[in-house]
Amino acid sequence: MKHHQRNGVRPSRSGGRRWVVRWRGAVYTSLALAVLSLALMPAMVGCDTNKPRTRAPGVAPMPTYTGPAYLRGTIGSLTRLRPGTDQPMLVNGYGIVVNLNGTGSTTAPPALRQALINQMKKYGLGSANLRTLDMTPERVLADPNTAVVRIDGLIQPGASPGQRFDVLVSAIDSQTTSLDGGTLWTSTLAVGGSQQAFRYLREQATAYGPIYDNPYRDETNSDEPQEFGREQAIVVAGGTVTASRDLELVLNQSSYTRCRAIADRINERFGKTTDAKPLAHPVTDQLIEINVPPRYADEPGQLVELIMHLYLQTGPGFEEQQATRLAELLREDHEKERSVRLAWQSLGRPTVQVLRQYYSDPDITVRLAALEAGAWLDDERASESLSEIATNPDPELRIRAARALVSLPRSIKGSRALKSLLDDEETAVRIAAYESLSSINDGVISEGRVFVTDELGNDLKYIIDAVPAERPLVYITQIGVPRIVIFKPDLGFKTPLLSHMWDHRLMLTMDPGQNYLNLFYQPAFKTDPDAPSSIKLKTMPDLKTLVYVLGHKPTIEQPNEGLDLTYSQVVNVVYQLCQQGDVEAPIEVVVSPLAKQVTDFEKADTVPDRLETRPETSGPDDVSQTDPGASPGVAPVPTSRPDTTYPSTDTQTTSSR
Repeated sequence: MKHHQRNGVRPSRSGGRRWVVRWRGAVYTSLALAVLSLALMPAMVGCDTNKPRTRAPGVAPMPTYTGPAYLRGTIGSLTRLRPGTDQPMLVNGYGIVVNLNGTGSTTAPPALRQALINQMKKYGLGSANLRTLDMTPERVLADPNTAVVRIDGLIQPGASPGQRFDVLVSAIDSQTTSLDGGTLWTSTLAVGGSQQAFRYLREQATAYGPIYDNPYRDETNSDEPQEFGREQAIVVAGGTVTASRDLELVLNQSSYTRCRAIADRINERFGKTTDAKPLAHPVTDQLIEINVPPRYADEPGQLVELIMHLYLQTGPGFEEQQATRLAELLREDHEKERSVRLAWQSLGRPTVQVLRQYYSDPDITVRLAALEAGAWLDDERASESLSEIATNPDPELRIRAARALVSLPRSIKGSRALKSLLDDEETAVRIAAYESLSSINDGVISEGRVFVTDELGNDLKYIIDAVPAERPLVYITQIGVPRIVIFKPDLGFKTPLLSHMWDHRLMLTMDPGQNYLNLFYQPAFKTDPDAPSSIKLKTMPDLKTLVYVLGHKPTIEQPNEGLDLTYSQVVNVVYQLCQQGDVEAPIEVVVSPLAKQVTDFEKADTVPDRLETRPETSGPDDVSQTDPGASPGVAPVPTSRPDTTYPSTDTQTTSSR
C-alpha cells in the first residue's frame, strides 16, 4: 500500500487513530510520550524546590565586591581588570649600536650573529634599493666601532601602535667599553626576545635612536663605578609600539545586560563622537574591551583609574548628591583623598557647583582635593584659590598647586602664579612650576627654547630651555625628552676661568672683563680624515651659548660653529662646571630610572589581579556586594586573545593628572 504523507505527518500502518510525527529524523509516537511522562512523574513530585542550588564541585564562586562602601556601585566594584592587561609588558631583543669611537666589539655568539644578520637584512642593510651594497651585515659586525647589545623596554597597558617609550641597551660582552656617541639601528622587540632560542616570536615593538650614556661619567676616571656602567645606556623615546595592548575589564558576574550598561556608561562619560571607535566595547557577557583614544595615549593609567571610579548610576541630582557625600567622607578620613578626587573627576562637570563650595574650606585636604578636581574639570574659578595656595609657606602645597595649574592652560591667573614660582626658595617648587609651564607650552618657556639636532635635522639631540628667573639653577633631565634647563638666561661664568676636562682635551678659559669665552677641543678619535685634529672657538660668555655650541654640528643650512658632542658629553661638561664652582648655580640632574625598573621587573614573580587604584581595598566600612543584575551560574573568565602571553611581575606604572 502506498502511504500518503504531507508536512512530515503520515498515518500508521494499522490505520488507527494514532499518528507518527517525523521531526529531525527521529520518530516518536504519542503512546511512547505518554509512557515517558508517567515514568518521570514520581521523580518530579519528589523534588524539593526549596533546596538551595549547589555549584559543580571544584568550580570557584564568582568574585564579589569587598571594598569600601562609598565606592559601591562604581565600575571598579562591578568589574576587575583582566590579569595581564593591567601591567607593563617587558619586551626585549638584540641589536647593533654603530658610530662608536673604537669602543665596541667584534664578538657575538654564533646563533645570535646569524639572527642579527637576518635582522639587518630585514631592514634593508646590503640592499641595492637602499644603496647599501657596500655595507653588508657581515662587515658591520666585524667593525670595532659597532657593538652587539641587548635591548629592553616596558610597554604600558593600553599602548597603541605608534606610541613611543624609552629603551635600555646593554652590551653583551666585556670588550665593549662604552656606548657613548653611538646610534642603535632598527631592531625588533618581543616578549621573551632576550632568549637566544630564536624561535618565532610575535613582534610587539621596534627600537631605534641615538644613545644617551651616563651623564655623570668622568672620562678621566673610567674605572670608577657608576650608577649604571659604561656598557649600559638609554635611548630616549627609542621604542615604537607596533602591536596594541588593549585594556580589558572582566565582570565579577556574567550578565550581558550589565556588560552593555557598563560599556554605555563609559562611552557616555569619557567617549567622544570624534573617536574612531567606541572607547568601551562589550565583547561577551563578561568581557569589555577598552580602546584607549589618542587624548589618553600618554596616560592610559589615568584613564583606567577614572573608569574604575566611575559610578554606574546617573540621573537628575545624583552627581551633586554623591559629590557632597564624598566631601563629607573625606573630611572624616583624609586617607581617602586620592579615591575621592578620582571619583569627583569621574562624576564630571555636574559636580563643579558642589566643588566650588570647598575651594575655601578650612580643611586643607578637602580644599586641595576639590581644587585639583575642579581644575581638572576645567573650572577657571579654581585658578584663583590655587594661586593663593601657591604662596603657602608649606613647599609641598606649593608643588601641588603648581602641578594642578597644568590643567588650566588658558588661565591668566594660573600662568601668573606659575611664573612667580620660578624664583621660589625651594628647588622642587621651581622645577614643578617649570614642568607645568613647559607642558602647556607657555610663551615664557617656548620663546627661549632652542633645539639641537643631528646634521640632517631629523633626530633631536636635546632641548635648551632658558627660563626667565633671577635665581640661577641648572636642571637636567632625560625623561621623556632630553633637556638642559637654565634658570636665568644670562647665567655666565666665574672669572678668571680656567677649566680643563678629559685629560685636557677640552679647555675653557676667560679673563675678568673679557666679553667672550675661549674654547679648545681635541677629539679622542677622528672619524673624518679631513677634519682638523683640534678646534679653537670663541663664543658668547654665557652658559646657554656654550651648551648650544658643544652639541651643534655645522651644516650648510646652519653654519654656526659647534663641536657636535653627544648629549651625555654636554651634560658632563655642565655638571663639572657647576661642581667646580665655575658656574655659580646649583644643579639638579634627573637620570632615567629605566635600568632599575627593568631589573625589578625581571626579579618579580607575582602578578596582582588588579591595579593598585582599583577601589576594593579593605577598610572599616567594607561591604560585600554581588552583582544584582547578574545571571546565576558560574562562567570562566573569557579570553579574547588566547595566543597572547604576559610576563609575571608585581611592578606597575600608572599616571595621574
